[in-house]
Amino acid sequence: MGKLSLLQWMRNVSIAKKLYFTVGIMALLIGIELLTLFFSINTLSSVRAYVGGEGLWSKAQKDAIYHLSRYAVHHNEEDYLKYREHMEVPLGDNKARSEMSKPDPDWDIVKQGLIQGRNHPDDVEGMIHLFRRFSDVSYISKAIQIWTQADHYILQLLPIGDSLHMEINATAPSQERINALLNRIAPINTTLTKLEDDFSYTLGEGSRWLEDLVLKLLFIIALTVEISGLILAIFLSRGIQRGLREIIRASAAFAQGNFRTRAKVYSRDEIGVLANAFNDMSEKLETGINERQETQERLNVYTEELKRKNRELEQFAYVASHDLQEPLNTVSGFVKLLNNSYKDKLDAEGIKYLTFITEASDRMRHLIKALLDYSRIGTNHQPEMVDCNKLVRDIIADIGALIREKDVKVNYENLPTLKAYPVELKMLLQNLINNAIKFQEKGKTPEVTVSASENGQGWNFAVKDNGIGIKKESWEKIFVIFQRLHLRSEYDGTGIGLSQCSKIAAMHNGKIWVDSEYGKGSTFYFTINVA
Repeated sequence: MGKLSLLQWMRNVSIAKKLYFTVGIMALLIGIELLTLFFSINTLSSVRAYVGGEGLWSKAQKDAIYHLSRYAVHHNEEDYLKYREHMEVPLGDNKARSEMSKPDPDWDIVKQGLIQGRNHPDDVEGMIHLFRRFSDVSYISKAIQIWTQADHYILQLLPIGDSLHMEINATAPSQERINALLNRIAPINTTLTKLEDDFSYTLGEGSRWLEDLVLKLLFIIALTVEISGLILAIFLSRGIQRGLREIIRASAAFAQGNFRTRAKVYSRDEIGVLANAFNDMSEKLETGINERQETQERLNVYTEELKRKNRELEQFAYVASHDLQEPLNTVSGFVKLLNNSYKDKLDAEGIKYLTFITEASDRMRHLIKALLDYSRIGTNHQPEMVDCNKLVRDIIADIGALIREKDVKVNYENLPTLKAYPVELKMLLQNLINNAIKFQEKGKTPEVTVSASENGQGWNFAVKDNGIGIKKESWEKIFVIFQRLHLRSEYDGTGIGLSQCSKIAAMHNGKIWVDSEYGKGSTFYFTINVA
């Protein structure tokens, strides 16, 4: 029933809503894929943090034993102090592990212990989450057991160190007792070395297992995106074609004088509305000879409307079968793995198909990168003083190949040094300069001018170009994400760049707008007002 209800709903809603629904489903699936990728990267980063932590633990343990052994031989108090200092690392990790193993751990104690173990503060949250989420996974569980065993042996060094310290500082130290304590250190060191190797090996196995799991998940999600996109596109295309064929059939019969012809109505969308309108028209034509003139006039109106609707719907069918399918027929980065590992097992036809998939994957990666850049705007940054002249020089260096290829002239001078978010401000200016170069008439030399002036509270920037310009009715919507004014075959792009610029301007307590004359160029203005 649910499936039939959904299909019925899809048949009866407007074409615009069908498109919104399709795009929404694809956006949801892509969002799930991005969340999966984000979770996977964080988890792998946490595994990496544990591997790095093990290296710090191992080095500190070796250094502690080295200085304790020197202390037993040379009786130098500085060696004993260094031994205690190095022991802080494994003792901190021990404190964190012991607390995390409790049913209701104190996470502040855990964080303090991991930081005491010289783990980077930015890695601590991920290490805690990995311990909590994957402690039942065989690899992580085994690693925790090895860690527990290592803590047991490292704690045995404490009484040995204390006893050595007391004996050496005694009035009449016994060399025999010192030697006996010293002989207890070597077996502990040997055992810990093996446990450290086992811990690293186990985490390595776990990392490979997790990587394989992530690739499978991304493959399944990407395949779901592709199949869902194909199914939705086929469903929409067939529905549109069926309605159009029926209207065209009825129109052809009507044109031949068969006024009793009726178009079958399959849906309640625009095509269904058009079919009903056609049927209403046919019924009115049958009212009699006295109404023929009026009916003929209405027939002309309806026929012109029919042709216009047909053109619109044919255009939509083209978009649905081409532009709509392009972003849906993407897979993910694992295609490279297939290409490297199984290319020799494919015939020429298979290699050709794999090439097609790779190209589609590249487009998806560009879109995902743009989305990630958009989502990351304003995160993990602090404003700082930025030399805008240097910023523009850096942009010119970054896109130097494009500038030389297009023989672009970029004018700028006396730009201010101001407080801003350097990464985002560079992205904003680079997007505008790239657009100025991209949206040009063929054969025309691009020229871009960047200028700035104070506005009392901050700075007004202007990026002027001699490109194709923008019609006034599009001035506002170009800053909305995914808004494209041109076909991809004319000008490539994701439809995200100017929405990034709008978000960056807002991040600087400013705004962005455009003044343009179609066919003669555009000037993009934005303000920077960071206190």
